[in-house]
Amino acid sequence: MVPIRRLVPAALVLLGALAGRPAAAGDVTAFVTLPSPSDVWARGYGAALTSTWFHVIALEAEAARMPIEGAEGTMTSFSGSALLAPPVGPFVPYGGVGIGFFRQSLGSSADTGILHCFVLGAKLKLGLLVVRGDYRSIRLGGDPLLPMDKRFSLGAGISF
Repeated sequence: MVPIRRLVPAALVLLGALAGRPAAAGDVTAFVTLPSPSDVWARGYGAALTSTWFHVIALEAEAARMPIEGAEGTMTSFSGSALLAPPVGPFVPYGGVGIGFFRQSLGSSADTGILHCFVLGAKLKLGLLVVRGDYRSIRLGGDPLLPMDKRFSLGAGISF
């Protein structure tokens, strides 16, 4: 096992190397999402605004809308996430947690509650173009009208 006093200099060198790179302030992306269970939910869409801090921390605000498969109804969600996102050249893997709220409607019934998520994904930054894909494990609080346990998303946008 490596003693912590040997890891500190290595961590400082890594942070120094990351700090020497030009900072990208963030990105805005639009995405298509495939929620699960798929027999309940149809393909949805959304958008995310991400702000990068200290080259490895990303804060994200997201809005998404998913229609109910074969019925008149939707779920709209708004969430904020804190992500660890260390860049590796143009590739940026990320992971973290998020919290927000959701509103489901099904005919004349509606429910609003708290949403918690665990996020894993990756971005590829090619100049101004950003392509991203992620997986979200979702937990809906309260007594939602319909269940949702996960969501896969694929999107594109611009970096600024």
